[in-house]
Amino acid sequence: MMRCLICLFLFCLDVIGQAQAGEEAPPGADRVVLQLRWLHQPQFVGYHMAKAKGYYAEAGLDVEILPGGKGLSPVAEVLSGRADFGVGNTEVLTQFAEGQPLLALAAIFQHSPSVFLARRDSNILTLADMRGKRIMMFPGHQDAELLATLFYQGIREDELIPLQTSVNIHDLLERRVDIFNAYLSNEPFYLEELGVPVSVISPRNYGVDFYSDILFTTQANQAKHPDRVERFRAASLRGWQYALAHPQEAISLLREQYGVNRTQAHMEYELQVSKEMIQPLYVEIGYMNPARFEHILNQLVEIGLIKRNVSLASFLYHVPSAQWVFWRPWFMLSLAATALILVLALYLWLCNERLSREVALRKQREQEILQLAQRDPLTGLPNRLSLMNKLRQQIAQPSPGCLLFCDLDDFKRINDSFGHSQGDAILCQLARRINDAIAHQCFFARLAGDEFILLLPGYNLKQAHDMAELLRLAMSAPFDLDGHPIQVGISIGVSHYQRGWSAEQWLIQADRAMYCDKGGAITALAEPSG
Repeated sequence: MMRCLICLFLFCLDVIGQAQAGEEAPPGADRVVLQLRWLHQPQFVGYHMAKAKGYYAEAGLDVEILPGGKGLSPVAEVLSGRADFGVGNTEVLTQFAEGQPLLALAAIFQHSPSVFLARRDSNILTLADMRGKRIMMFPGHQDAELLATLFYQGIREDELIPLQTSVNIHDLLERRVDIFNAYLSNEPFYLEELGVPVSVISPRNYGVDFYSDILFTTQANQAKHPDRVERFRAASLRGWQYALAHPQEAISLLREQYGVNRTQAHMEYELQVSKEMIQPLYVEIGYMNPARFEHILNQLVEIGLIKRNVSLASFLYHVPSAQWVFWRPWFMLSLAATALILVLALYLWLCNERLSREVALRKQREQEILQLAQRDPLTGLPNRLSLMNKLRQQIAQPSPGCLLFCDLDDFKRINDSFGHSQGDAILCQLARRINDAIAHQCFFARLAGDEFILLLPGYNLKQAHDMAELLRLAMSAPFDLDGHPIQVGISIGVSHYQRGWSAEQWLIQADRAMYCDKGGAITALAEPSG
C-alpha cells in the first residue's frame, strides 16, 4: 500500500513538472499575424509597443502587424486564415450574430470615437440639420453606431443622400460632401490645424455608446491554440499599458519604425483622445461587460442590422485563471491525500474572497464611469450631454432665462505656440475663475474644446449682460503658464429664451450671438432663425 502511494506521488510530481514546463515559450517562437483596421497610427500603438518592447517575444510569439486600408476587412482576413487576430468594430458582433465563429478577446476602446463631422459654415449643427444632405458612410455594418444614432433620432435613409465613404477628409474640406464619417481622434484636429471650424455630432450625446477596436480571433483558433491565444492577448494588453504610460516614446516609435507622417501635435492629440476612449484609470484595459454587449446587441436588432438576438456565451473570451492552471496537477494528488484536499479547499476559499473583492471593485468602477459620462474629464464641469438634459428641463419652466455662449479668442494660437497641455491648463484655470465669479449660482458647462455655456435661470437680458460683463472682468487678469503671464480674450453671446424654441435652437441662437460678438460688442438674439 505504501509503495502504491509513493508511486502515485512521484507520478503527480512528474505531471506537475510537465505542466510547468509547457508554460515556457518553445525554442521556436510561434508566428502569428495581426490585421489592423486601418493604417499604422496612434489608434493601434499598443500592439506596436508590445512588439517593440519584446512583450510578444517574451510570450514566445513572432508577430507580424499588417496595416489595414480601404476595402480591406479584418473580419474577412481572420476568417480566411490570412490573419490569426484582427482589430474590428461592431461588425465583429454583427458577423458573429450572422453565424460566423468569431471570438472577442478584448474591447480596447470602452467608447467608440466614430462621429459625424460637418463644416461649421454649412449650418449643420444637429442631427435634424442633416436631412437632405450628402453623407459619407462605410458600407455594411462598419458604422453601426452612426446608423443607430440616425435610427433613434427618427432620420430615415430616404431623407439623406448616402455616399460610400472615400476615407478622404478633403471631400468634406472641398465641399464634395456635407457630412463625413470621422474619428474624434483624427479628422477634427486635422481640420483645426487648417483653420476650418467644424461641427462634431457624437452618438454618445444621443445615448448610443458602443465598444470599439475589438481584438478578436476565431473560435477554431482558440480551440486549437488556447495557450497561444492567451499569451497574445496578455502581451497585447501589456503593450497598451506601456504605450499609454509613455506617450512620447510611443509617438517616436510610430514615426521612426512605421513612417507615420503626422505632426507631433496631431499624434499627441490622437493618443490623448484614444486614452479618453480606453478609460485605463477606471476599468482594466480590454474589459468587456457582457450586459453591455447584450444591450448593444438589442440595439442592433432594433435598428435591423441583425435579424434576431443570439447567445453571446461563445462570443466573449473567458480569461483563464493562472492560479487554477498551476494548481490543477496538485488537485490530482489531493485525491490520494486528505491533507492536500484541505489545503486546496483553503486556497479556493481565498480565491473566492479575492474574486468577490474584484467584482465589488469592478462594479464601483462601472458606477464611476456612469457618473463620468455626465462630466468633462479635463475641467470637471458638466459636459454637453449633461447640458442638453439641463436645457430641456429648463425650457419647461415658466421663465427659462438666458444663455451665455462663451468662446476663447484665438485659442488655436495658444495650442500651437505652447502645446495642448498648456492649452488644457488655461481651460482649467478658466473654469475655476468663472465658477468663483458666479459663486455656483448658475449652471456652468463645457460644450466642447474652448466653448463654455452658462445657463442663467430666470434672468432677463439686462441681468444676463451684467453677468457677461462680470465674466469679462474675471477674464481680464492674465493667465499663468509656468510662471509666464498670458492674456486670453473671450467672446460672449447672449440669448434670451423665446417661446417655442427647442433646447438645440436656444443653443444655436447663443452660438450665433457669440460669433457676432467676435467682431464687436455682445449681441443678444431674441428671434428664431427662419
